[in-house]
Amino acid sequence: MLIAGAFVLTTQYQRSVHRVDDERLDAVIESLAAFSEISPDGKFYLTKTPGDARFERAFSGHYWQVARISKHGAVEQVAQSESLFDSDLNIPKTIISDAKTKAGMNVKADFLGPDSEPLRSITRVVRLPDQVSVLAITAAADRRPGDKEIARFRAIVAWTLGLFATGLVVAVILQVRIGLAPLYKISSAIAQVREGGAEKVEGDYPAELMPLAEELNNLLSHNKEVVERARTHVGNLAHALKTPISVLLNETAQNKTKLERLVQRQASTMARQVDHHLRRASMAARAQVIGSRTSVIDAANDMQRTLERLFKTQHMLIDVDVPELLIFRGERQDLDELLGNLMENACKWSRGHVRVGARQFSKTMMEIYVEDDGNGLPAEKRKTVLARGERLDENAPGSGLGLSIVSDLVGAYGGKIWLESSSLGGLRVVLHLPSSSRSE
Repeated sequence: MLIAGAFVLTTQYQRSVHRVDDERLDAVIESLAAFSEISPDGKFYLTKTPGDARFERAFSGHYWQVARISKHGAVEQVAQSESLFDSDLNIPKTIISDAKTKAGMNVKADFLGPDSEPLRSITRVVRLPDQVSVLAITAAADRRPGDKEIARFRAIVAWTLGLFATGLVVAVILQVRIGLAPLYKISSAIAQVREGGAEKVEGDYPAELMPLAEELNNLLSHNKEVVERARTHVGNLAHALKTPISVLLNETAQNKTKLERLVQRQASTMARQVDHHLRRASMAARAQVIGSRTSVIDAANDMQRTLERLFKTQHMLIDVDVPELLIFRGERQDLDELLGNLMENACKWSRGHVRVGARQFSKTMMEIYVEDDGNGLPAEKRKTVLARGERLDENAPGSGLGLSIVSDLVGAYGGKIWLESSSLGGLRVVLHLPSSSRSE
């Protein structure tokens, strides 16, 4: 719109300047036509010349010229302004021809003057009373002053509209920033809740946004209630299932008969399956809690102290290299579950050295690794051990659910897990988990 407005303004101003110039030239032609006479002997003369002093100064850029056109078409110059000095306007023949065709009407044209300046001209063919021949009267003026005025006006319009456009853009940006400030504020509050910095959306908001803030808080409260109910149901289910299974295991503990041995095996399998699936259900419920935050360095150091005491007779060395500001976006219980399984496995299979490290992997994800100096694991077996019930060594104690639990829990948080060779010589387990900065 601004560009269109600038085009209209400059076009109208250009037409106005040309119209004023044309009116001046037309007035000169009118006066020359009025002052033109033919003597009794047939000679042309002017009773008076235009009074503009510019027509008397040589090559002033303002000129007039009168030519006589015979009935045979011959053109004879009969009068001219003193400003032409010893030159003439050298009017193109096409202009004279066009003017003859439109006798009595103005013919406008542009051509170069005697000093090679661009001229704007008007030519009109008139017939004097009782004369066979006609007169071609031309008035011309240097168009450069007018063109300069037009260019100056265009520059003024461009600067003015440019400043107006800049001001308009700034005003729109300010209006958007100020108008949307409450939305930015509520977005920041939601981020604080997600990162664990607040339990609900707090702050003063416009009346239009207050219902949104209230509904968000209601949703958060409902989410916590659902998670708590799920935990309660999982606990009740665990109690309901484990009690009869424990009775079966106790009653068949002596393995005297074939039936007792069969029941013992199946009940043990049932116990492991119940533990696994209840654990998974509990993990899934905890992973859905919004706003949980756990310090990775605190959890790793606590687990380090526990395992060093547990493996004291083996003189276990556990190195922990975790940034203090690294935060796991989840519950402490889950991080303890992850680190406990991985670090305990590493201690079991190491020769005495385990290393735990972590780093910020991306804006929202972190990387945790646990590695040991043991014998490692062949590449073809690395995917297998992540499956439920698979064990690194069938002779080792345990149910084989450790890495499976880790894999399930990592998946519940939308992360990744993989195994690779360690620089210590053993196995390296790498996790990608959601994270956030302590300062958030």
